[in-house]
Amino acid sequence: MPEDFYKLLGVPENADAQVIKKAYRKLARELHPDKNPDDPTAEGRFKEVQNAYDVISDDAKRRQYDRMRRYGGPGDANRTRAGGNFRRSPDGTYVRMEPGGFSGGGFDPGDGFNDIFERFFGGAQGPQGAQGGPGAQGGPGSSRPGSASTGAQTTHSEAYDRKRTVRISFERMLQGGQISFKLDDDHIKIPFPKGVKDGHKLRIRQKGRPLPNGTRGDLYVTIRVEEDPSFWREDLAIHTRIVVSAFDAMLGMSVNLKTPFQTTLKLTVPAGSQPESKLRVRGQGIETESGKGDLIVHLDVRIPDSLTEAQRELILQAKVASKSE
Repeated sequence: MPEDFYKLLGVPENADAQVIKKAYRKLARELHPDKNPDDPTAEGRFKEVQNAYDVISDDAKRRQYDRMRRYGGPGDANRTRAGGNFRRSPDGTYVRMEPGGFSGGGFDPGDGFNDIFERFFGGAQGPQGAQGGPGAQGGPGSSRPGSASTGAQTTHSEAYDRKRTVRISFERMLQGGQISFKLDDDHIKIPFPKGVKDGHKLRIRQKGRPLPNGTRGDLYVTIRVEEDPSFWREDLAIHTRIVVSAFDAMLGMSVNLKTPFQTTLKLTVPAGSQPESKLRVRGQGIETESGKGDLIVHLDVRIPDSLTEAQRELILQAKVASKSE
């Protein structure tokens, strides 16, 4: 397994930009192929260092990389080969895991993050390594994304793959965590980030049915997020609905509101609120590495279907007063 990027550069995890740049320049000078014409491994190590620096020297990429390490980087004895391989969508959530090949190239905010995961979870052995070149898993030359590959190109039929659906509660989706289940004699553990979307799909290699050649198919896991009776999700926002009387909507009120995080806060309903008005509570929505969404409270204003004579008289007086203004 390739070294941790920090270890590869020889810097601590909290190193600042100057320390990282200094370490990279020193290694680049030492490992440059022109200075090592008799060392056939120098070019590969030089590219490894370049690759590490491309990620660690960029703030956004570094944050993504650090997050990846928290979800199953080197040294985590409980991770699966693809256990932490999440793919980041533009809204900051992780919606799929479809590993591709790692060619030793640079990192970009989309598939590049996938490449880094591949580096640690079995998709690559280094630049143009055993699984990193043409014919690698999911790369050009393979019969389908994720086909088994061992040096020379080898494929397997989807008939040897297995599928599993697991369900998590809305509350667990908000918190993030780990799914675990038994599959034959294997105990599968899958970490998932906060804000994982319903339908998140991931693949764990070599956990399918055995092939005649001794390899195995893949396991495809779909995460389903159960509906909550009080809340629903739209992108990073969480929505809920509260019932208020027409009188409270007209006069204004305060209400104790239960949040999706099992806390309670005081919500002020302004005087003159209209039916289907929406109130926004900042920072009480879906949390991802890009930030937090908001909680949107929909007002369900209920008009009484019957009035006492005293209530009717007061409302008539209010009506007459409003016309005279």
